[in-house]
Amino acid sequence: MSKKHQRRPASSRPALTLSPRGWAIVAILAAAATIGLVVWLARQPESITPTSFAVGDVAYCRISPQFAKAMGYTESSILSTASRQKGLVIFDPPASADGEPVNVYQHPTWDDAGYLSAPVTDKFGNIYVAPSPRVSLLDNPPEQQNTIYKVDTEAGVMAELIKLPAAAPLSPDNPFGILGLAYDCDTHSLYASSVAGSTRTKEAGRIIRIDLSTREIASQFENTDAFGLDVFNGTTGKRLYFGAARASEVRSVPLDAKGDFTGKPRVEFSMAGLGAEGDEKARRIIFNSATMLVRGMEFEFNLIATSERQQTEYQLRYDTSLDAWKPLQNYGP
Repeated sequence: MSKKHQRRPASSRPALTLSPRGWAIVAILAAAATIGLVVWLARQPESITPTSFAVGDVAYCRISPQFAKAMGYTESSILSTASRQKGLVIFDPPASADGEPVNVYQHPTWDDAGYLSAPVTDKFGNIYVAPSPRVSLLDNPPEQQNTIYKVDTEAGVMAELIKLPAAAPLSPDNPFGILGLAYDCDTHSLYASSVAGSTRTKEAGRIIRIDLSTREIASQFENTDAFGLDVFNGTTGKRLYFGAARASEVRSVPLDAKGDFTGKPRVEFSMAGLGAEGDEKARRIIFNSATMLVRGMEFEFNLIATSERQQTEYQLRYDTSLDAWKPLQNYGP
């Protein structure tokens, strides 16, 4: 290599020199870059708590229990607590004209808590239920009304998951505790509406979010008596929908990315003057894609057999441009 193209040793290179004004400019640029980096990092969402979810229902991850699959039950099999039989049962849909279910099974533990609420499943196939008294409290003692039970997806055994605290001492004129359960696939959260501690004249209920990863209460929405529950991701964010237990309304409350309650409720749909009695409450709320099914039923904090209650079904469609729900038909008189 010729001397013309040989690199100079580092020690022989000329040092970089700046005037005092030049160093001041460098310092200013460095400070600006640091501030810009801090602001950019502050605006980034945490990787474990995404800030947005796909518009639609949150039931995409739910699967059938593993024990049911091992027993030969298929995805079309039904988990039910609505039969005359106490507790939870699983069966295949009727295969004959008589309408009777077939292949009915009940684990020995499934009637330990008396009559139960509608079951919900999670992404692992675990089942969650709560006591739901029918005509008397003989099978559903008041002190057990605020307990959530879990049926293990593998073993099929039902055991206590968590006992929720009542908002106030139990009242003899309110025989109910937990009225609704809902599961959110996005956050692995179980929501429960409880009226334990409420009276006929005082609203003291709560809606509670349970983090199923820790099995602990993560958030509470106070002083609200709620019936049916479900979660829906709208164009403006995630919301928990619930039927008011003291008004003929479906309401919703905003949730953050973790599933915690973040704001005030708003009215989504009124059933006032509709249905058989004109004062039905939203006993069940079920989302399917962009459709909401509401099952209305009379409710006055008293024990009446479900079979004796008249129910009305309402269907609504989600309007993404308005972030609002519109009835699919005219339910007026």
